[in-house]
Order: sequence, then structure tokens, then C-alpha cells
Amino acid sequence: MMKNLLLSLTIVVATILNLQAQGKIVFDKMSHDFGEMKEVGGPVTVRFNFTNKGGGALSLTEVRPSCGCTTPAWSKAPVYSGKTGYVEATYNPKGRPGKFNKSITVKTTGEPQIVVLKISGNVIPRDKGPHDFYPMQIGSLRFKTTHLVYGEVMHNGSEEASTVVYNDGDKPVSINLEGSEIPSHLKVSTSKSTLAPKDTLLLSVTYDASRRGEWGYNFEHFVLKTNDLVKPGKRINLSATIKENFDNLPADAKRPSLRVDKKTHDFGNIQQNMQVSTHFTITNDGEAPLLIRKVKASCGCTVPKLQKTELAPGESTDIQVSFSSANRNGKQRKSITLVCNDPQQDITTLWIYSNVVNTEVKE
Repeated sequence: MMKNLLLSLTIVVATILNLQAQGKIVFDKMSHDFGEMKEVGGPVTVRFNFTNKGGGALSLTEVRPSCGCTTPAWSKAPVYSGKTGYVEATYNPKGRPGKFNKSITVKTTGEPQIVVLKISGNVIPRDKGPHDFYPMQIGSLRFKTTHLVYGEVMHNGSEEASTVVYNDGDKPVSINLEGSEIPSHLKVSTSKSTLAPKDTLLLSVTYDASRRGEWGYNFEHFVLKTNDLVKPGKRINLSATIKENFDNLPADAKRPSLRVDKKTHDFGNIQQNMQVSTHFTITNDGEAPLLIRKVKASCGCTVPKLQKTELAPGESTDIQVSFSSANRNGKQRKSITLVCNDPQQDITTLWIYSNVVNTEVKE
């Protein structure tokens, strides 16, 4: 009985001594409101001072902001009993208009072990200008976008897309459509032939899928020629998914129907610099010929080979797919896209997976 009592007293005394020897962090304030601040004013900083009111030294082991917009700084050396330290928080308002509330989590070796500081404010946005409205710059000209996205375009139709061009230079820039290398399926026009400084024009491009002769997703570009002294050629990118138009297909017409034996294949673990292969079997379950118009892989490391492009009703064929793991590491996910004349599924995506393992032995 006496031994247990002495043991309990020893534990209590040790606990009290340990608490007395432990640092205790006390901040002068736990939050700070910057109030209104201008976005163009640059970063702002606040310092949170603290005092160690415990019996032992304490250290800050980690100071982590809740956002990359906030940069912390803090006392790196141990703070002894009765001494002071600090945590600074610098907030960058650039590109972040409006009200904000952020936190800085402080971890210590003292008591408490975790302290959360908070900063807040309201960023007054800067006045917007050409750099905001026309973010893409090529030479003296700025563009609202240099990538015209058409989405789905029927194979026998056309679509138009446009972008606004702004002359950010101090000299007029002439557009030379005749000297530009424009593909035959594109029709390019501008609202002005010469663009004065600080003025805008509308660049319109009509995409004629019937003259493209392609199917599925297409990414391409043309170069718009100008007399700009900085960079005369302006690359304009375009993307469109060309789909077959089945609107005029009679309701009682015989139709093809594509079926694939599997939609995915997993090679599992493979070594680097290996080539592996598999195949997918395609069958026409319909009543009309199935035309496979396009087979495209998402990566040059994946090569699909189609044995036949036209299948009679009931006929099957294979797509051989090989994958090269050269210069690759870790999990891989690649796609093979099929475009066909099946009205129910004219675009089908197949997937291959693998995990490339580097088995090189280090000496």
C-alpha cells in the first residue's frame, strides 16, 4: 500500500516538474485585419509577437500557411523562459481581388503544441487593361485567345469561331491574308486590314469539315502573316471534333453496330525499355457494313494497327496495340480512339494501363 502511494506521489511530482520546465507560448494577438488594400500595392506583412511564459525553452517546429498566397517567417532559435519571438505573415494580393481569410498554423514544443493565427482583409482590384482583356501576346499584337475551339463539327458542315486582336505597339500592323499559309478547309477574314496602335480588330475563321477529310478530334494551326517588326508570324491554333451527321438517315435504314470484346487492358508491371502488345476484337453486330474511319492513339508510345477498316454484318477483326515503355516510369494510362459509322457510338475509346518499373541495379 505504502509503495503504491509513494509511486503515485513520484509520478505527480514528476509531472508537475515537467510542466514547470515546459515552455508556454502566448501571442500578443491571434488575428490581424489588413482592412482595405490595393491589389497594385504589393505584398503586406504583419508580425505576431509572442512571449514564452513557461518554465522552459520552446521552439517553433513548423509554421504552415493555408495558402501559397501567404509567406511565413518566424524565430528559428529556441525561445527561453521570459523571452520573446515572432511569426510573420506576408500576403500577396496580386491576382486575388476581394475579401480573404487565411490561417497560419504554428506547431511548437511548448504548450499549446498547435496555435492557429488568422489574417483577413479586402483587396481592391486594380483597373483592368489590355493585358487582362487580351492575355495572349505575339510580338506587338495581343489576342483574346490564340486557340479557336469549335467543339463538334458535322462532317458535311462548317462552323465559325473568332478572336479579338489588339495592337499593343506604337506602329500600325498590316494583316497579310494572301501571304499567309492557310489550309483550304479554313476561311480567314479580318474586320480591318491594318490595325492602328491601341486599336482592335476581329479575326474570324470558318472551319469547313467537308473539305478537311478527317474524322474525330483534330488539333491544327496556321500562321497569320503580318508586317509586325517584332514577330511577323502569328500562330493560331484550332481544335475540332468532326462527327458524322446521321440526321438524314431514314428511321428504317439498316445500320451497323460496333461491339468490342473489351474496353480496357492492363499490362501490369513491366520494365523500362520494353515493348508489350495486346489486341482488341471488333465485331459488326449490325445489318449494314461497319466503316472504321479512324484509329488514333493518345501517345506516340502507343501504336495501334487495324487489320480491316470495313466489316460486313457479323464479321470481326482485331486491332493490335503495342506499347513502348522507353523513357517512362510509374503508372501509365493511354487511349486508342475509334471513329466509325455506327450511329449509336460513332466514337469509342479503348484504354491500356501499365506500371513501368525501373529495375536498374545500383552498384
